[in-house]
Amino acid sequence: MKKQILQTVRFLTFLSLALFLLYLAFKGIDLHRVWHELKHARYGWLLLTLPIGLLSHIFRAWRWNLLIEPLGYKPPLAHTFYAVMSGYLANLALPRLGEVVRCGSLTKTDKVPFDSLLGTVIAERVVDLLALLLLMIITFFIKIHFFGDFLYRQVFLPLTDRFTGLLSHTLTLVIILLVLAAAVILLKIYWKKIRHIGLVRKLKDFLVGILNGIRTIARMKQNGLFLLVTLLIWTMYFLTAWLVLFMLPETAGMSPVDGLFLLVVGSLGMVVPVQGGIGAYHWIVSSALTLYGISRATGLAVATLAHESQTLLILVAGAFSMIMVVLIRNKSSRT
Repeated sequence: MKKQILQTVRFLTFLSLALFLLYLAFKGIDLHRVWHELKHARYGWLLLTLPIGLLSHIFRAWRWNLLIEPLGYKPPLAHTFYAVMSGYLANLALPRLGEVVRCGSLTKTDKVPFDSLLGTVIAERVVDLLALLLLMIITFFIKIHFFGDFLYRQVFLPLTDRFTGLLSHTLTLVIILLVLAAAVILLKIYWKKIRHIGLVRKLKDFLVGILNGIRTIARMKQNGLFLLVTLLIWTMYFLTAWLVLFMLPETAGMSPVDGLFLLVVGSLGMVVPVQGGIGAYHWIVSSALTLYGISRATGLAVATLAHESQTLLILVAGAFSMIMVVLIRNKSSRT
C-alpha cells in the first residue's frame, strides 16, 4: 500500500512539473496562431518521420542484443524490441520507470537476469550520453557564434551556476565526504559479519549484476557493429528532427546543420525528468528556433508536431509490445 502511495505521489509530482513547464512554454503565446500552423502543416512529412522513428527503436533493440550476447543469452530481436517499447511506454507514466520495465519484460520472456540487463541499459545510457556530448561539440564549433550563443546561455551557464552553487556550500560537501569515508571504513571493518545478511547479499548481487552488465561493452566481439548501430540510431533521430521542419513554410528552408542543432537541444529537453519530456522539450525547441527569427508560436507548433507524433508512435507500439510480452510469457509458462 505504501509503495502504491509513493508511486502515485511521484507520478503526480513529475506530472505537475511537466504541466508547469508546458505552461511556461505556452505562456503569452497566441494559441490561435499555433492552431493555424498545426492546421496548415504538411502532414506528409510527418508520416515520413513515423517509420524512421520506429526504425530507430528497432536499431536500439538490435544494439541492446549486442550488449546482451556476452552475458550468454541470445533473445530474438522481436522480444528485445517489445521490451524496449514497453520501457518507453512506461516512461510516459513515470520517468526512469522505463529502464525497470524494459529489463523486467525481457527477464519474463527470455529469463535473462534482471540485474545484468540493468547493467547493459546503464552502459547504453553512457554511450548515448557520450554521443550527445560529441554532437554538442560538433554543433558548437560548426557555427560557434550562432549556435554557441544559445548553448552557452541556455545550457552551459545554468549548469555552471548550479555547480558553483553546490561548491559554495563547502561545509555540506565536507560533511558528505566525511560520512562517505566513515561508511567505507565501517564497511571494511564489519564486512565479514554483515556479508551473510540476506539484504546485504541481495544488494551485493544486484551491484555485481550491474557491473557485469556494464562490462559487456569491453567483452563484446562486435565493437565495430555496435558503433555502427549507434550511428544508425542517432542518424534516425537526426532525420526525425530535421524532416519535421519541412512541415511548415517558415522552417522548410532550414539546413541539415540546423536540424542537427535542434536534435541536440531537443535531446537536452528529453533528459529533464518529466513524463516523455513534456513541456521541457516544447520550451527548449521553441526557444532555439527564435534564434532564426522564427516566432515562438511557430516554434511551439514545430515542437508539438515532433513531440506528439513520436509520443503517439510510442503509445501504439508500446501498448502492442506490452500485450506481446504478456502473450509470450503465458505461452512459455504453459510449455
